[in-house]
Amino acid sequence: MTKIIPSILAKTSEEFEKLLRIVEPYVDRVHLDIGDGDFVLTKTISGYEELMIMETKVKFDVHLMVSRPEDQMYFWYKTKADRFLIHAETDHGHRNLVESIHLNGRKVGLVLNPETQIEKIFELMDNIDFVQFMTVHPGNYGGEFVESVIDKILDFHGHYPDIPIMADGAIHSETARRLIAVGTSMLVVGTHILNEGKDVGKAIEELRKIGQNE
Repeated sequence: MTKIIPSILAKTSEEFEKLLRIVEPYVDRVHLDIGDGDFVLTKTISGYEELMIMETKVKFDVHLMVSRPEDQMYFWYKTKADRFLIHAETDHGHRNLVESIHLNGRKVGLVLNPETQIEKIFELMDNIDFVQFMTVHPGNYGGEFVESVIDKILDFHGHYPDIPIMADGAIHSETARRLIAVGTSMLVVGTHILNEGKDVGKAIEELRKIGQNE
């Protein structure tokens, strides 16, 4: 069954809590996007400060869209976040970072931007829990779906059929079907379920049904 994970990208603590409370009744996991204004243009909340004090039952994926993720990990280990996603494009010694995350009892995934070739992460796959493919260029809600990533996911799934695959960006009913068909088992969804006036529970359930039927 395909897992639907709402994404939250927030520039203030108030915005983060508002979005969290909207999706909280419908899911057991949330995908928190963290931008440093350098690796991506968007500068978000630090995230770890908010998670240290936020009362919630949901678990957190932390998507570190930052140039030096290793510089933040000391603070993240003080939070309840249990899965971290680091970009292949920011490699300053990812093997050490991956080992550090595992030693602290968390799981770790590598993220590939649309233009990054899958071969870039092959040497690390012996110690990776999952891989996330960006199906948009990261940093903001509402990006355009990048068609070429479909073939990239299919290629990767052929090399590593047992590694869980996550896709993030421009996920809706049509793209969800296509991504599931090539091996994606987790869909990170932002705009499609968080648009103003949207019935969040209904939107999430519709995507779950697609995952059950594919």
